[in-house]
Formats: sequence, structure tokens, C-alpha cells
Amino acid sequence: MSSHLLCLFFFLFTSNTVASALGNESDHLALIKFKESISSDPFGVLSTWNSSTHFCNWHGVKCGSKHQRVRELTLDSYNLQGSISPYVGNLSFLRVLSLQRNNLHGHVPQTISRLFRLRALALAINNLVGEFPIGVTNCSKLQRLKLTSNHFGGKIPMEIGSLRNLERFDLVSNNFLGPIPLSMGNLSSLVLLTVADNNLEGHIPDEIGHLKNLVNISLVSNKMSGKIPHSLWNLSSLSGLSFAMNQFEGSLPSNLFSNLPNLKIIELDGNQFSGPIPTSITTAFGLQEVDFSINNFVGQVPNLGSLQNLLVIELGHLPNFMGNLSTQLTMLLFGGNQISRKVPAELGNLVNK
Repeated sequence: MSSHLLCLFFFLFTSNTVASALGNESDHLALIKFKESISSDPFGVLSTWNSSTHFCNWHGVKCGSKHQRVRELTLDSYNLQGSISPYVGNLSFLRVLSLQRNNLHGHVPQTISRLFRLRALALAINNLVGEFPIGVTNCSKLQRLKLTSNHFGGKIPMEIGSLRNLERFDLVSNNFLGPIPLSMGNLSSLVLLTVADNNLEGHIPDEIGHLKNLVNISLVSNKMSGKIPHSLWNLSSLSGLSFAMNQFEGSLPSNLFSNLPNLKIIELDGNQFSGPIPTSITTAFGLQEVDFSINNFVGQVPNLGSLQNLLVIELGHLPNFMGNLSTQLTMLLFGGNQISRKVPAELGNLVNK
């Protein structure tokens, strides 16, 4: 081997070694700074974070085997108090950051935007504040985003549409307001969309109905209004559809349940829907939960006696077919109505043997 080749080999080897060492030191420092930002650790889970062991062996830390760089940081349910250090943005190999069910406060650091390998960000059930963490929209490989039960507010940004790999989008129980951005129609990988218990307003964008992989959508307890776009009523992938406690209006398409063959849960209670309940519901054999109460539906309730998978039903009055339902029925709800008819004797058939 010539001296030139030996020199080149040595240069490449030492360069990679130096780069790896620098990366390891960067990760180590980022974790130390994260620990410093935690003011209370009642379970002592960060006590292993010391110089006696390599940081890849610290509690909640997982590293890749090749470069020994931090790939996962998971510290759920430890009642950690403090803030999220901006140094987490230096964990450039990070794929999972999960800090759920703690007592973290403050803002999500903007440096999160540097985590271009991030696949999952789970910060549910903390005391985090501020507007939607816009830095997240730069994490183009993100698949799961869970910000449930914090104190985030403001509008959902248009930039959310850049997360084309996003599969699960969960903002339940925050203070978000304004409309659902049209750009969410770009989230072609989306499976779960749940933004219940916020202050969202406006109509459901027609673009949402073109998300062919969407399985569950929940908009419960917002201030949304208008008619449901036809594209959403035709989204055959849907299994769960929960629009309760809003101000939606309009009638339901007659072929609604024929177009949604995979539907298991439909919750429309507490709105202003009108017209008849579609007779196509009688062929929705996979239905497990139905709630049409507190609306303006008219006409007779179709006979649901053939729907043997129903576990929960709330319609507004007590039709005779109730006795034909499966003995697996566990909840029979009629709250928020003015029932004046007799209780059908057929209800006595619902004995779970």
C-alpha cells in the first residue's frame, strides 16, 4: 500500500473517530443540561445520570449501537418538575422524545427544530404553555405528535402541513383556537386526528375528507359549526367519528353508513343536525357506539335490532326494537331528552347471561 493511501486511510479513520467523539460529548453535555433543568426528581430516576456509567446506560436513555448517539429519551410518569432544556436540540440523532405525565412547565424550546431525525414527540399531561411549538413543523420525519392536556393556546399553524409523515396528531385538552388550517389536507399519512376539548372554530375543511388513511377523527367539545363536508361522509377508512358538543348542522346523507363500512363509533350528540336518521344504519353491522342525542332529528328511528355489536346507544327515546339488541349492550343512555313514552317491555330481553 502506498504512503498516499496509508495517509488517506489514517485521515479518514481519525476524522470519523474525532467526529464520533465530538458527537458523543455533545450528547453527554445535552443530557447534563437536561438534568440541570429538572428542579425536582421525586423518584430519583436521574440519580443514574452520573460519571460512573456511560450516558447510554442512563435511565430513560437509549443509544444506537453504531455511533453510541442518543436515539431515545423516555422519562414518562416520574412527576419530574422543571422545564425542557433547549440543549435537547443538540441530540441530533434523537428519534423519540417522550416526557409524558410529569409536571414540566414553560415553553417547548425552539431548538426542537434541529431534530430532523425525530419520529415521535410525546409531551402529554404536563403544564407546558405558549403557542403551538412551531419548531416541530421543521421535523419532517415526525410520525407521532402528542401534546394532550397542557396549556398550549393560539392557532394551529399553517406550517403543520409540512409534516407529511405524520400519522398521529393529538392536541386534546388545550386552549387552541381559530380554524383547522387547510394545510392539514397535506397530511396524507394521518391515521388519528384528535383535537377535542379546545376552542376551535369555523368549518371542517373539505381537504380533511381526502386523507385516505384517516381512521379516527375527534373534534368533541369545540366551537365548530357549519355542515360536514361530503368528502368526510365518504371516507371509507373511518372507524371512529366524534363530533359531539359543537354547533354542526345539516342533514345526514341517506347512504352515510353504506359509505362508511368500517365505522365502529359515531358520536354526533350536542349539535344541530336535522332530518331523519339514515336507514342505511341498519346495515352498519360493525357499529359499537351510537350517540345522536340532543339534536333536531325527525321521523322514526330505524330498527337497529340487527346490530349485534352495539355496546352503547343513545338516541333520544326508547323504540321497541331495543329488546332485539345484543345482550352484550352495556350502556343505554337517554339523557338530555324529554321522554314521555312508556318504557318498552322488550327491554326485559336484554339479559346478559
